[in-house]
Amino acid sequence: MSRRNHSHRNLMFMGASALVIGALAPAAAFAQEAAKPVDTVEEVVVTGIRASLKSAQQIKQNAEQVVDSITAQDIGALPDRSVSEALQRIPGVTLQRTNENRDPARLASEGGGVFIRGLSWVRSETNGRDIFSANNGRALSFEDVSADLLAGVDVYKNPSAELIEGGIGGIVNLRTRKPFDSNKRLLAFSADYNYADLRDKGFISGNLLYSDRWNTNIGEIGLLVSGSIGNIGNRTDSIQTGRFEERTLTANDNPAAVGKSVGDKVYIPNSIGWRRIDWQQKRTAFAGALQWRPNDQWEATLQVLTAKADPHDVEHALGDTNGGYAAAGPGYKYDADGAVTAGTITNVGLTADTRYGSSHKKTEDYSFNLKYTPNDKWAFSGDFQYVKSHADVLSMTAFTQLSRDVPSSLTFNIAGDEPVLKLNQSTDTTRTQSAYWWAAAMDHIEDNSADSKAARADAEYTFDDNAWLKSFRFGVRGTDKTATTRQTGYNWALLSSQFWGGGTPVYLNQTGFDASHQNGGLPVQSELITYDNFFRGDVQLPGVAWFPSESLVSNGTANAYSFLKNTESAGWGWSPLTEASYATAKPAGDNANGGTNNQGEKTKAIYALLRFGNETSPLGRMDGNVGVRVVKTEVDGGTGVFTISQPAGNCTANCSTYNGLVAFANGSIKGGSSSNSYTDVLPSLNLRFFLADDLQLRFAAAKAIVRPTFSQMQSYTNLSFNFEADGVTLKPAPSGMTGSGGNPQLKPTKSNQFDASLEWYFAPASSLTFAAFYKDISNYIFMGNAPETYTSGGQTYEFLVSRNMNGSQGKIKGFELAYQQFYDFLPGALSGLGLQANFTYVDSNGGKNTAININETAQIDGAADQTLPLEGLSKTSYNVAVIYEKYGISARLAYNWRERYLLTTSAANIQRPVWSEDFGQLDGSILYSLNDKYKIGVQATNILNARTYLDVGGASFAPRYSWTDSDRRIAMVLRGSF
Repeated sequence: MSRRNHSHRNLMFMGASALVIGALAPAAAFAQEAAKPVDTVEEVVVTGIRASLKSAQQIKQNAEQVVDSITAQDIGALPDRSVSEALQRIPGVTLQRTNENRDPARLASEGGGVFIRGLSWVRSETNGRDIFSANNGRALSFEDVSADLLAGVDVYKNPSAELIEGGIGGIVNLRTRKPFDSNKRLLAFSADYNYADLRDKGFISGNLLYSDRWNTNIGEIGLLVSGSIGNIGNRTDSIQTGRFEERTLTANDNPAAVGKSVGDKVYIPNSIGWRRIDWQQKRTAFAGALQWRPNDQWEATLQVLTAKADPHDVEHALGDTNGGYAAAGPGYKYDADGAVTAGTITNVGLTADTRYGSSHKKTEDYSFNLKYTPNDKWAFSGDFQYVKSHADVLSMTAFTQLSRDVPSSLTFNIAGDEPVLKLNQSTDTTRTQSAYWWAAAMDHIEDNSADSKAARADAEYTFDDNAWLKSFRFGVRGTDKTATTRQTGYNWALLSSQFWGGGTPVYLNQTGFDASHQNGGLPVQSELITYDNFFRGDVQLPGVAWFPSESLVSNGTANAYSFLKNTESAGWGWSPLTEASYATAKPAGDNANGGTNNQGEKTKAIYALLRFGNETSPLGRMDGNVGVRVVKTEVDGGTGVFTISQPAGNCTANCSTYNGLVAFANGSIKGGSSSNSYTDVLPSLNLRFFLADDLQLRFAAAKAIVRPTFSQMQSYTNLSFNFEADGVTLKPAPSGMTGSGGNPQLKPTKSNQFDASLEWYFAPASSLTFAAFYKDISNYIFMGNAPETYTSGGQTYEFLVSRNMNGSQGKIKGFELAYQQFYDFLPGALSGLGLQANFTYVDSNGGKNTAININETAQIDGAADQTLPLEGLSKTSYNVAVIYEKYGISARLAYNWRERYLLTTSAANIQRPVWSEDFGQLDGSILYSLNDKYKIGVQATNILNARTYLDVGGASFAPRYSWTDSDRRIAMVLRGSF
């Protein structure tokens, strides 16, 4: 077992031990006052960690649903630097650490996707209303939202009927502040300087909040405005191989030297390389709320939330991606499974690329709520919301290659946690600009937007003096959502030369290819990258190379073209994409969302909820609710688009069949129906039994759905004719006529889910809880094949078409154990100590993974592999946090850990499943109250410099292929409240 994994296992044992100790500790604390159930969360005067834990505990204790919360009693004091990082502290919530699961080469600075109980089907809300990002039209990118603006985050794990449908994993509700939340004026600010040690750069952030309420002649008015500017950056250093290919040893490989024999199977990666990514983001956000209470019967609330994120990154990747060395070598060494661990690669084909990526994302949420309470029995409310979101994306890459006339070799040892990778170079030659030529360029652009209008009306009748019935609540809700995606594929094209061919090399010191293609500024569009302080010096410096300059790729594609067009000696050439490129793009293997697609969705929902309770039932004091939600969904998948591959052969005899195919391809097919509608009936039941004043038992059952993504419902079909080598003879069925496409007829994935929990609240900020859950899921969406018949150009043919379909069933089950306590019974300064810990176990069987891109064979095959578990599901995860609060000090040292999990069934470029190994990270903070108004402190992220390891391969054979280090971040914090 490796040193790091051994450490992780020890920490896992420590976490489990902490829970056991926590389970016994309350017995020594009976002198503490037991928590009493309350109807509402009381206003907390005390600030800091204890107040936040107390508030979150009250929300959980008093809720009628299964819910966990994080609260920030202090302004700007959510316990982590981002929403996603804060969410991972909640039992059952795990965090994916890549921006996209199919792109494991690029880790996220603040964490990527959020999973609840092993499922990515998480619905996002702000203040109980739907919210989303334009990049997917369904969920919010939590890393785009400033944590400073939030009063808290609630995670609902089993719904009741009045909650909006759409989250099988759970619902994450982001709560912003309102002026009536406080009965006094507030003016608060926070500022921090966040230093990233690997990036060796600091970033300044801050937020400001003002809130007040006034009694006027027209009633009470409250106003709250808050704004946040957040700057953050990081660097990642990584070493990665490609997928491992099978090879057979020969006598030339000298297998006996490493304990192998001729004919043995070994596995060697088809590429190897290293990269550095410098990432930076500016995040701005604004929240405003205006409240008016003219009298005790009426209350109006207007809220605005805007969140804008502008991330950009520069990547320098270097290595041999040519695959020419993917054969056994006489000096290679192997592990017990036959995977190569060390050796020297000769005749390296070295490619260097500089990639610039940027996006501009903005989400705006405007809402209005009106409440009317005419008497003690009736309460009415109306709610209106408008959300719009937009995202522009640019990716620009340029490539250089080192001439193979320059001898070089690569020595490697990838057997352990500290890889060895050394490019054996002639210093004089490889540091010379004239040894490299311009190889290729590639760009990609997106312009996505989405908006939604929603309205709901609710009414509640409260029963008087009824032994069982508390209230009856009912309501309606309607939405109208549109989403437009405009995306290209990845526009790769040859410049002057490639190892495998091309035109005449144009070297980096030259000004162009010929007299008509000259630019005197071309030689300064490249730079020498030396990878200083690679992996903080823990890994040997791999090598240096001349790269396209950052300024070449980061100042727009038109700028890049003005230089690179002078290198295109091969007659192929690269030209940048423009807005006109959207019209010719289509869904393809490099982008499932290629082209322009306009989609819509309307929903109509009605619900009824009966709240009940009894003080002296046969089972003692109890309460609960039972309800049903009925929702109709109408989908418009956009204009149906058909594309047909053109036969390219040259038929000279017996051409009737071939000519029929040509006529079909030259004809046209009318778009089929892209509309769809379905109705779901979603019952729910929540029961709570008060076994004692501080001990309660819950049972919950519900039916939940998650709708298909807009990408899955695109209305398009690609039809293809597949010929033999002669280009004329059609291959036999079923491979001769095939197709792929989206599916507007998809139905939602459904779940019958059950929860039970036992919760002991033995002090205001202390509890011990156990929750078990079970989800029976049906209608998984997966890629399937079915025959479809089309007529075009007077010809009718049957194609075998691949589309996402509903089917398959699976089960998710597990439990959560959580404990928190302040040890007030300890003497003196020790009475400020506390512990917070939780452990989650999740297991699954059945179900299917979904291929994001059905135009890529590797994704289809990977998603159909039934030996693979569900993506993103770790069987075990835990959090342990030691906390201290006394004498004005608020401190926390928190460790988060999750077990190995399947990241994706098919990673981009690698086209194999990729796994994320066990990962744990230690974070901490300490703040000191200078007085009642000011606090200063330090927050630290990734204190132990946790290294991320990824594996590539199937369920039975998946050697490690990736090593990545990221920053430790230290923030100096100043907070003020008046």
